[in-house]
Amino acid sequence: MSPSPLSSSFATLPDVPNAQARHASMLRARLLNEADADDIAMLRDEVLGGLSHPDCYIREDDEAAFLRAHRAPCGETVGMFDGKRLVAYAMIGLPAHDDPANLAHALGLPLPLRGALAHLASCMVHPDWRGLGLQRTLLGTRLALARSHGRHLCAAVVSLHNHTSRHNMLRRGLHLAALAQIDGVQRQIALIDLDHGLHVDTGDERLIDSNDAAAQRSAFAEGYVALGEVREAARVRLRFLRRLDVQFSPL
Repeated sequence: MSPSPLSSSFATLPDVPNAQARHASMLRARLLNEADADDIAMLRDEVLGGLSHPDCYIREDDEAAFLRAHRAPCGETVGMFDGKRLVAYAMIGLPAHDDPANLAHALGLPLPLRGALAHLASCMVHPDWRGLGLQRTLLGTRLALARSHGRHLCAAVVSLHNHTSRHNMLRRGLHLAALAQIDGVQRQIALIDLDHGLHVDTGDERLIDSNDAAAQRSAFAEGYVALGEVREAARVRLRFLRRLDVQFSPL
């Protein structure tokens, strides 16, 4: 397995917006390990206790197993610290090609590509540290981690009600590729191909309400993907464009 671009020692995290420089300059990032489990659990308690909608994140039945599944060799978790206090974390999973939980199955990826997919798993930022762009920064960090492990496809699941996470993913270059039942709940699946990108017909567009699961499912089935959004006073609409099958992998 290739070494990760983040070592286990503290390193200054780049590209945090300057608007909060007096705080951002205090933050350090490192890969987390078993010794950090209590800090992760505490942060999760604080974040999940204040969700805007209960569907935004369904807590795992076996949280300890979930954390283990996102440490080497099965994955990695990067944490951001203010001194010794964990204020944010983000995970990647490295599922085997034949793992039933591999999102490649839900995406309908062919067998040769299933081992190339990394999961962009849980990412949480303490409420006191929101507004710094940390979620997008950690998303970029995880894409780099996935690349270091030889995974050029990255996928994440997101609730239809989690507008902030979806917005950050779309801003970072992911697109919505499917709507599926994941672990018994309905989730959009966001995807990015770091090697080949995506090609779409910009003249063939549909705007679909972000809560309209039936219309989204129909659009995905007809070959459309969502690349952006239109935010209005009372709702958010997703910008669907027809995918052109000229890329190197069938995404």
